[in-house]
Amino acid sequence: CVWLLPAEALAKSSQPAEPLLLDVPDAPAAYYYPPKGSGPRPVLMYLHGRGANPQEDCRKWAKVATQFGWVLCPQGPGDSGGGGRTWMNSAQAGKAVMDASLSALRAKHKGRVQRYGNILVGFSEGAFVAMQAGLQDQKTWSRWLILAASDRYWVGDAPSSLTGGSGGGKLQRVYLLTGETDGVAENTTRVGDMLKKHNVPVRVRIAPGMGHEIAKDRMVTTYKRPLSWLARGK
Repeated sequence: CVWLLPAEALAKSSQPAEPLLLDVPDAPAAYYYPPKGSGPRPVLMYLHGRGANPQEDCRKWAKVATQFGWVLCPQGPGDSGGGGRTWMNSAQAGKAVMDASLSALRAKHKGRVQRYGNILVGFSEGAFVAMQAGLQDQKTWSRWLILAASDRYWVGDAPSSLTGGSGGGKLQRVYLLTGETDGVAENTTRVGDMLKKHNVPVRVRIAPGMGHEIAKDRMVTTYKRPLSWLARGK
């Protein structure tokens, strides 16, 4: 007998249940999921919060993000125990891990990983790293989804880089999403105002009834629309 499965079921069956492990030179190994579809595909890089388990986080993001491209989840350089990692409050150390992880993925899957115009996602301490490191390479990371953003994450004259990155790129779209009861909700609004001042297309959502994190079963309903909007920003 030959069983004919719906296309949706086939897509689900081809998706690995566990993230794949990527060896990264001079950095912790990263986790990743391949994208749905063939040919060169963009990268969605997720930077975890302080003390989070990157492997578990990668499982969550795979449910919503593989339709948009590669899901790449690097690990912060600091070990907080029990599988948790931290970025050690260092955007520069974080950027080194980001660069090395993307290079390792491109080397392993030659010709299938988009170099520029990718999506950078950062949550909490990962947002701190993303908002600083992303400014330094707006050509590679021209689309951002920042969860629990704060204007305090930009120190000194960092916002002046919004007119264009050192690598020749410029932010194309930014989506800011913060829970209504999160302590940085007002800070997120100020980030949105700053982006608008520098003519960066931005959407700000202060989610009613939401705190610092969302439940695992709300991943798709919460993030599909923001990612769809970011992916359309060509």
